[in-house]
Amino acid sequence: MHVATSELARQLEQIAADYLVARYSGPGNPMGTEILHGEGFVATKVPFAPSNMIMNRAHGVEREAQLTEVLAFYAATNQPCGIEVLPCTPVSLTAALVRAGFRPGSYSATSYAPIDQGLPARASTDNRDSRSEPAASSIVDIRFVDTSELGTFLDTMNTGFGTPEAMLASMRRNQGFWSDVPNWHLLLARVNGQPAGAAVLSIHGSAGYLAAATTLPPFRNRGVQQRLIDARIRRAREHGCTLITGQAAWGSTSHGNQQRAGLALCHVKTLWTNQAES
Repeated sequence: MHVATSELARQLEQIAADYLVARYSGPGNPMGTEILHGEGFVATKVPFAPSNMIMNRAHGVEREAQLTEVLAFYAATNQPCGIEVLPCTPVSLTAALVRAGFRPGSYSATSYAPIDQGLPARASTDNRDSRSEPAASSIVDIRFVDTSELGTFLDTMNTGFGTPEAMLASMRRNQGFWSDVPNWHLLLARVNGQPAGAAVLSIHGSAGYLAAATTLPPFRNRGVQQRLIDARIRRAREHGCTLITGQAAWGSTSHGNQQRAGLALCHVKTLWTNQAES
């Protein structure tokens, strides 16, 4: 059993940070991402999207000296940033953030579970979605995709996250490397044959990470994400992983889906930001 400790929290956060670095740089660095690697921390900066606090944030900052280095990194292009703060972070860092004009912006739950004990608990050979009403039941098909379905996968992912249709082509260009990233597994969910949801599993040694996932609005509340979680846990086990981890906004539907899949809370982290309030 893995007990929630500061050491485990840092391990899980490093996994998430490694995934984001790969996501926002990638072969050829099509997004022009700048990366600052420091002792114990990493920060990503995407100058063409300065208001995106997922793309422009620092992970692993725990000391004031690290914060000073990170702030100089973002100040070089005069853009705001986010700083992730774990419960094990010294209070002196949060005090320094306040002095620098930061405020808490959002809260995220980091969850985990061993996957050598029968997870996912609800795995079934029946592909009929048990959460749908009997009169309108849906056939949910989950497949791992390759380059031939990458465009459909990316459009489903980006549309689910609210990307305007006019931007889908540019997003496909920026994310065209996703099917080539080592240890990434891309999943596309179809409901009655129609693209409905998408998700990513990234593997980091013996740990699998439930990375980006979304469902298109017409197909929400039908259990699509639960099926995508289950499929990723099974794939992680097949690749020798003994731990699964994921992150989601605390108290969100995604957080609840991870809990239903058997993941337990390790910690809640806070994203501090100096972005102007809208």
